[in-house]
Amino acid sequence: MNNNILTLADSYKYSHAKQYPSMVSMYDYMESRGGQYPATMWVGLNYYLKQYLKVMPTLAEVDKAAARASAHGVPFDYEGWQHIAKLGYFPVTIKSIPEGSLVPVRNVLLTIESTDSAVPWAAGFLETLLMKVWYPTTVATKSYYVKKMLEKYGSPEWAQFAYHNFGDRGSSSVESAAIGGFAHLTQFMGTDNFNSLDFCEEFYGAELAGYSVFATEHSTTTAHGRDGEENFVYTKLLENPEAPIMSFVADSYDVYNFTEFCTAKGSRIRELVESRPHQKLVLRPDSGDAIEVITRMLSIMSNNRIEGWNSGPGALFTDFAILWGDGITPQTIELILGLTGTSGYAAENFVFGSGGDLMQNVNRDTQRFAIKCSSITVERPDIALLTNPPQKVYEQIDVYKDPITAPGKKSKKGKVTTWFNTETKEYSTSLISQQPSPHHINALQTVFENGQLIINPSLEGIRSRAN
Repeated sequence: MNNNILTLADSYKYSHAKQYPSMVSMYDYMESRGGQYPATMWVGLNYYLKQYLKVMPTLAEVDKAAARASAHGVPFDYEGWQHIAKLGYFPVTIKSIPEGSLVPVRNVLLTIESTDSAVPWAAGFLETLLMKVWYPTTVATKSYYVKKMLEKYGSPEWAQFAYHNFGDRGSSSVESAAIGGFAHLTQFMGTDNFNSLDFCEEFYGAELAGYSVFATEHSTTTAHGRDGEENFVYTKLLENPEAPIMSFVADSYDVYNFTEFCTAKGSRIRELVESRPHQKLVLRPDSGDAIEVITRMLSIMSNNRIEGWNSGPGALFTDFAILWGDGITPQTIELILGLTGTSGYAAENFVFGSGGDLMQNVNRDTQRFAIKCSSITVERPDIALLTNPPQKVYEQIDVYKDPITAPGKKSKKGKVTTWFNTETKEYSTSLISQQPSPHHINALQTVFENGQLIINPSLEGIRSRAN
């Protein structure tokens, strides 16, 4: 995996060094300009800082990149990159909202300011890399709002495990699977994304970030043949007396027959499960119309008088549950949980698994992320002093765009930051020099400065803040 910042930018970025005026520093910011959700759950920055801004290019790598840029057809600031290689660090200060913060859209989430006048373009060069924080932030944002929706139907304890991550196999790469899996785990405790556990430990200090359970798949079931399905379930239950939860795929052949032989009064599977007060059998239908299939399964279980207890909103199964993981979206979850109002069963009887929708049905425009330059500092001769040579003065210039064809893309200008009102607990954005009131504190913290990682957030801290 290439983690050399020298090559991690859009091609046109290499031609920008000579396009600015006599600039000595540059100030960029990142925001969500609004989208599917009213606020963003900011997570994931620490990974990109650790993985990509701690290793600087060598002089030999600068030579190689210069030759490649020339062949590629783009200018290359050879002297500037040599300067960075000799410095041994990337000369910027990065400030950020604390990870795990839920911030309303159109507020500043991140600022990047260059610190070396020899390479003032360094701030803008990081756009391609740091824009990628849109992905973990969007997955975490989606997960946050699903969690809040789940908590409307059932307990927070249940909700922590009710939106299970099945998304590793559908991810675009091993790295994106780990990043998206971590983002989901900032909000939930249940996952089948084993890859993300190492990621959470390495970059966010979590010894064990999430949990899963014994579960079958179609191949392990159908390998025993249609006539062996019931015996397979019984044998696996018999072999795992201490397992608290065992999940069995139910639709390899006939989901309704499966439900019947697992829950029928007097069946050996039911009697075995009911003899173990610590164990729950989860039936996992994996095809068909979710509402139709689950409604019929509940009818079978009701006719079999599956024991439960009244949890308040409805009856809660003692020994059984249903997991739906086919085509799950936040909308289908809410449709399924809508059954709890008519079926007499509690939401806690259900668990949901999401893969493609959770991890892949998002993009940068889901929350309309953007990084823009809002201020540069230029150097000018002070002609008023009549010195020879003229003394230099520095002037800050507001930089912004305001396209008449897209008012929503108007960018902020000046050295902007986000303020947090300690009385109202609200966020707002304005210039650093314009503190709205004594009750407002700057919500952005310095997280990286000239090669040094200043703050190292933990998954535990993110989860605490996100709640």
